Amino acid sequence: MHTDAITVRLRLPGVVVLGAWEREHEIEVMGRYAKEEATCPRCGRSTWQVHQWHRQWKRDAPLWGKRVWVLLWKRRFRCRACRRVFTEDDPACGRRRRTTTRLRRQVSQQAQEASVRAVARWYGVSERLVERSWQETYGQVSPPSWPHVFLGLDGFCARRPGRMWTGLWDLEARQPVAVIPRERQGDVQRLLERHADRETVRAVVIDLAEAYRQALHVVLPDAVVVADKFHVLALAGRALREVRGGRRLRGNLAWLLDRGVERLRPEEHRRLHTALAADPSLAKAWALKEKLRALYQSPNAAAAEAALAAWLREAEASELAPFQRVAGTLGRWHAEVLNYWRYPITNAMVEGKHNRVKVLKRRAYGYRNDRNFMLRILNLIHTE
Repeated sequence: MHTDAITVRLRLPGVVVLGAWEREHEIEVMGRYAKEEATCPRCGRSTWQVHQWHRQWKRDAPLWGKRVWVLLWKRRFRCRACRRVFTEDDPACGRRRRTTTRLRRQVSQQAQEASVRAVARWYGVSERLVERSWQETYGQVSPPSWPHVFLGLDGFCARRPGRMWTGLWDLEARQPVAVIPRERQGDVQRLLERHADRETVRAVVIDLAEAYRQALHVVLPDAVVVADKFHVLALAGRALREVRGGRRLRGNLAWLLDRGVERLRPEEHRRLHTALAADPSLAKAWALKEKLRALYQSPNAAAAEAALAAWLREAEASELAPFQRVAGTLGRWHAEVLNYWRYPITNAMVEGKHNRVKVLKRRAYGYRNDRNFMLRILNLIHTE
């Protein structure tokens, strides 16, 4: 008789313990399900006639630093009405699973902070089991409590060169809808067909990507496409830096050029005015950048349309090639830019979420396996 032993409840739903044996490195538990009857999946009638007993070894969560194995005696019942033979349910583990739900839940929780390989080594399981457990815990996205009305669609770089992923977010709920490891038009169309309802979506914010616009016109023809404010203004910022040509400027003049004029202190404003007076082309580029920013201060759509038309004419006549290219781009996106005054929504929240994904990627020095990267994104979304 063991004088230093303690009793611990197994806590597996429906399982009755028949015996337990503790060894140096592992614990074995023998059990069976307590229910004496089962429901036939064919005719729905209850039966108690046991056709066959067979045993299955199940891996459970470790206890006291020891591996736990459950020898589960399972029954195959024969229906007395339709004569079908079937196996009883397995709520503790799941159908055709060799691990308990408790173990898979612990594995997925540990994998929030550690790598898949490290968790697999700690628990003595395969890396594939860790991935499946993670998907089982975090990969099931619950349906939205209300239909999607305003969506944000944006891409982020997963791996250079040119490896882009696409994220779809609900702007009202501030919740993810879906993430896919591609950004081509066909892939985005399938994403929208699966997750966006044509009857409820009223507006979608996108960056200036033609593939996104074409996919939206096909799948959501009635939704208003809004060009993201940040990406519109970023075009002017890049054009200004191109005009500057990467020249080194004294002090923080490069920073002053990029900063909004309303945010400058009087001393900074004087320094900027002096620098622009010495370079007419740079002054013209800076003025175009500020006028495009002022466009978004327009009180209504009519004023914004007039201001945008005036800006396009001035940019075309500026003889600055970078701003002429920006004018051509905004001319092709004229309607989407003005749709901001119908639905003043942006992808600011989406950009913030995707920046967190980029930080996650850099912290791991990149991910070569798309499945692992997706698991990390799901974990980040569900635990933030």
